[in-house]
Amino acid sequence: MVLCWPVLLAAGPPAPLRIVSLSPAVTSEIHDLGQAHRLVGVTRYCPNPDATAVVGTLTEINIERVLTLKPDLVVAAKDCNRRKDIEKLKRLGMRVEVFEGCEDFECMCREFIRLGRLLGREQAAVRMVEGVRSDVRALEAGLPRRALKVFWQVGASPIVTANGQTFAGEILRRTGCVNIFADVSAKYPRVNLEEVMVRNPEAIIIAAGMGEGQDPWKGLSQIAAVRNGRVYRIPAEKLCQPTPRKFLEACRIVAGVLYPERRS
Repeated sequence: MVLCWPVLLAAGPPAPLRIVSLSPAVTSEIHDLGQAHRLVGVTRYCPNPDATAVVGTLTEINIERVLTLKPDLVVAAKDCNRRKDIEKLKRLGMRVEVFEGCEDFECMCREFIRLGRLLGREQAAVRMVEGVRSDVRALEAGLPRRALKVFWQVGASPIVTANGQTFAGEILRRTGCVNIFADVSAKYPRVNLEEVMVRNPEAIIIAAGMGEGQDPWKGLSQIAAVRNGRVYRIPAEKLCQPTPRKFLEACRIVAGVLYPERRS
């Protein structure tokens, strides 16, 4: 007689029920997955329609407050949280998952699926990513390809832009534009008015709310974008959250202002 014993498969940790999120982008993705009810703590800059407990800012985390919430998972991101805070939480016995600070769409998709896996929602995450990829492709296919020269501004004092290796740069590529500072080596370089004037953008997109000072473009009619009234101020929260859905929304917004004839 052959005895058949059950095969025990190694299982990962159970899906968390109490989550503290230290990253606005990851918090947004948790909402996208329909799992906001698991959030017990967020930062001041995270989406928080349900008045979840606030545990500090991105760079000043109240560790004691996190501990009192008794989370079974803390999520953080390399682009916005300090390593020393993450390491301290780990030393205190917290389960911490750190996500990449994605600068390209495919990274956003991978990390979103990884989050879905952690929450026991991997299939839903995969379906969402497939839908977003399809929508991005459809958007690209319907746009004119006229190589519009664009300057992307993320700060005014000093003036800061984004090169081609950032998600802002990818948004411009996906919408058929030429990023006039795509070729610089720094991802977020400081530039001066003279450099912008020499490259003479046909449109300027300002991520409004990110380190703004005085409007540097007022009266600079030498720049085609200023002369033709093509300076667009768009709230940074609509352009600068590195998640799959927010990337698609940003592409749609940028396409909408750059190609107004598509709306007619």
